[in-house]
Amino acid sequence: MSDLAAAAAAVGAPEELVQRSAEARAQANGTSIEEVLAAWAGGGSPAAAAPAEAESDTQEATETDAAPPEPAEEQAPAEEPPVEDPGSAIVPTEPAPAPVAAAGPGSDVIPILVTEKNDQPLVVIFGAVAMFVVLALLGWVFPSLPSDSDQVVTSRIDFSAEAIEGRTLYQQLDCASCHTQMVRPVVADVALGPVTLDDTNQVLGTRRIGPDLTYVGSRLGPAEIQGVITQGGSHPVVSLNDEDLAALTNYLVESQSDNVETASDE
Repeated sequence: MSDLAAAAAAVGAPEELVQRSAEARAQANGTSIEEVLAAWAGGGSPAAAAPAEAESDTQEATETDAAPPEPAEEQAPAEEPPVEDPGSAIVPTEPAPAPVAAAGPGSDVIPILVTEKNDQPLVVIFGAVAMFVVLALLGWVFPSLPSDSDQVVTSRIDFSAEAIEGRTLYQQLDCASCHTQMVRPVVADVALGPVTLDDTNQVLGTRRIGPDLTYVGSRLGPAEIQGVITQGGSHPVVSLNDEDLAALTNYLVESQSDNVETASDE
């Protein structure tokens, strides 16, 4: 039996396949074909050096030379599963509601402001009421309290007959449309004198466009009052005869806090 037949019998492959494998092995190892066949047949020293992959080569060659299987029916290519982005998050079947803190500008979630402390509206209301009471005391109540050092119990002024004529002229000239004669119980009127009471015999007036004239005689003299009436400036000029001018001047000069009727405390 030749080495080729012995090698084919040893490896269990056709002689033609063994021949081609031996040629390839001899070329790869730098040996002769006869030495390779002898080694495979188990009759020479090269058998020990034959690598294990010879068997794999023989099996591959055997599979290659084997009769090809009958072609199978063409099948429709299977749809490839969609490739998921590794960085994308897996969306659950029923997504949980997003937390409020994660809501972005484009989110449909309405953010809710959660404070650590509960609102206390009663404290705010109480503070506002307390502030109003304090302002009322400082602005209206305290300024209207009478001083312990005076005995004023009325706002009536003891006018002379000529001053009373001047008061009538004061009303006819409609001086009360720009000047008041009423000291209010507020801080802004403290410097004007005692607060005007209900029994005043002065002309209260409707609007305080010009200065209040309740006690103007305590601040201006006769010449100054006549200068304001006749010379104009910030005040419009009022044309009066000497008698009317004197009567009007007397009414304003006698409008002093010192002329208020007083009575002793009983």
